[in-house]
Formats: sequence, C-alpha cells, structure tokens
Amino acid sequence: MRITNIDTLSALVDRLVTERIKHFFFKKDGDQKRTEHQEIVIHEIKTKLIDLFQEVYDKDRYEYLQEHRTFTASNIVENIDELVTNDIHIGESDRARLNIAMMEEKRLRKSNEGRSFNKNEIDSNLSKLIDNE
Repeated sequence: MRITNIDTLSALVDRLVTERIKHFFFKKDGDQKRTEHQEIVIHEIKTKLIDLFQEVYDKDRYEYLQEHRTFTASNIVENIDELVTNDIHIGESDRARLNIAMMEEKRLRKSNEGRSFNKNEIDSNLSKLIDNE
C-alpha cells in the first residue's frame, strides 16, 4: 500500500518537479556540484516512478491511502498542471526569500562593522580629549 505524500504517483511527480526546478536554478547559477547532485536525485526519483508503474502493472491495480482534503478535483491533468505551477511559485518564493535574507545579512554585517568603528571612535575621542587637557 502506497501512502499519499510519501510514495504515491502524485508524491513522486511532485518531488520530481521540485527537484527539476532546483536543478534548473543550480544550472542557471553555474553551481556544477549542486547541479550534478540534482541529476542523481532526479535519476533516483525516475527509478522509483518506473518501479511504481511496474508494481501497478504486475498487480493490475494501484493501492494507496488517499489524503483527505476539504476540496477535491476530478481532472488529473489540471491537478498536475496546478501542481507544477505551485511548485514553481514555491521555488520563486524560496529564491526571493534567500535574496532578502542575503541583503539583510549584508546590512547586519555592515551595521556591526559600523557599530564597532563608532564605539572605537567614541573611546578614541574621549581618550584624546583627556590627553589634551
């Protein structure tokens, strides 16, 4: 028995889409190490999909525990299309959050360096003021 969000067809397709999106961005960014890693992950997911199809063929049925939701749609093509779109939006949001985090990290580091400089200047100025009296 396959379990939704673990090893069902929809879970594997969702994971494949997610890993493909990551592969796309790693390749776009020229990150060879992560790109190669993603290619291994993608290959393994495809292997699991082939195994699933072979299992369904051999058993002549597809057994899975369905996830219970408040809304259900009947059109598998539309669901797959929406799944891909949602995964793309997740990827875009993750990248945007990372860019914001990097900007904030730079601002934090610059502020910490400026703070340190300011404190040193205050102490230095006080020392000079006392030395001149």
